[in-house]
Amino acid sequence: MQCFRKLPVLLIFLLLGSCSTLKIERPPESYQEIKYTPPVSYLSIPFEIDLKKMERLVNQQFKGLIYADTSFEDNDNDNLMLKAWKMADIKLAMSGNQLFYQVPLTVWVKKKFVIGALGFAVSQAQEVSGNVILKFRTRIAVNKDWSISSTTFSDGYEWVTTPSLQIGGISIPLPVISDLLLSANQNIINSQIDRAFRSSIDLRSYFEKIWKDIQEPIKISDEYALWAKITPLEISTVPLQGTSNQITHTVGLKAWTELSFGDKPEYRINENLPDLKITSRLENNISVSLSLDIPLPRLIDVARQQLVGYTYRQGKYTVEVKDIFLFGSGDKLVMALNVTGSIKGTIYLAGKPAYNRETSTIGVKELQFDIRTSNVLVRSASWLFHHNLVETLEQKLSFPVGDQLLSAQSQLQSYLDANKKMEYFRVSGNIEKPEIGTIFITRESIKAEIVFRGEINVKLEE
Repeated sequence: MQCFRKLPVLLIFLLLGSCSTLKIERPPESYQEIKYTPPVSYLSIPFEIDLKKMERLVNQQFKGLIYADTSFEDNDNDNLMLKAWKMADIKLAMSGNQLFYQVPLTVWVKKKFVIGALGFAVSQAQEVSGNVILKFRTRIAVNKDWSISSTTFSDGYEWVTTPSLQIGGISIPLPVISDLLLSANQNIINSQIDRAFRSSIDLRSYFEKIWKDIQEPIKISDEYALWAKITPLEISTVPLQGTSNQITHTVGLKAWTELSFGDKPEYRINENLPDLKITSRLENNISVSLSLDIPLPRLIDVARQQLVGYTYRQGKYTVEVKDIFLFGSGDKLVMALNVTGSIKGTIYLAGKPAYNRETSTIGVKELQFDIRTSNVLVRSASWLFHHNLVETLEQKLSFPVGDQLLSAQSQLQSYLDANKKMEYFRVSGNIEKPEIGTIFITRESIKAEIVFRGEINVKLEE
């Protein structure tokens, strides 16, 4: 009889053993302090300068009389008076980094001769005129302080009509006049050419405006509230190059380029245009970073839709998910499952956030039981270690981001295809498929950095 009295007690213990309540220590909640740095982009900004425009500026500065020597006594009593007028327009041409130009002049010469005989000096002055073309070449360079420097050399001269004096029936040419014109006028002419050149290529004024304006976030799409934010880091340039009709120059901008959905992103304009970095080669590729924030409450809602009510069976054992909660623990996302069935309580699994290219979703990889949960289950519910459970949980814990990625790429490409004009320039280009960069967990969200690569062309306009 005593044996039968003990039977209900044994059944109670058996029943309790078949539906044990687990007490598992919760993994510590912590979040990474990560300062994300977007990938670097390189924007190549070419522009052209019309030499005809420079010619007009130069010729506006050179008008009428450009040189006058009205004394026989100066220049060591050379007994020479000389005047020069611009005869025709100055012509400019560019080859490589050298500017070639010719200055056509009409010259008037008055020469005094002194003839001595029997101790008496007799002076005689004669006037002549002629046409000459003075030739110059200027080597041009861009300096790191954005200034333009030039080094000018004489390329000789060419007489169109040579002035000569008639003395005693003998014609005496005066080629020395051309040398005098070159030496007397080279500095004056060069300074005028330099002034016209600097006014045509005012790089600092151009790029101070661009440097500031490009830092203002650009709204790519009204429909999707997509913004682009460019943070310039440095500016590089290559030597000036030119052809017969134009000067071509390219400036490279190194920058962080970011996309974001929602409100206009915060920004701060750095007004200090940095020095130019002189280089022999410029890159032209862009890496646009799109920051996707998946709020943890939203991810928890998706996880609950996928997992609450899910029942796992292994032989005679069953376990049903009653609720789910997610939080961060370092670089891992912890899944807290409140379960009932053959076991009751909360079990914890952890894995790293990851992007699945095939499904265009963000979920977890390397999901496994937390060490504290594992130690308890080894003793009480080792059947839960069957791989099917972990694999199923990995598949169900996913957040779709494909539509956002396609939308961002489509809107950005549409913006570039439209060849949009900004205040000083137009932008166009091509964007490739996105690549997934860093994914990390914050207290508020899972943050995924998406990178679009491609090329962007920037053309300056007046």
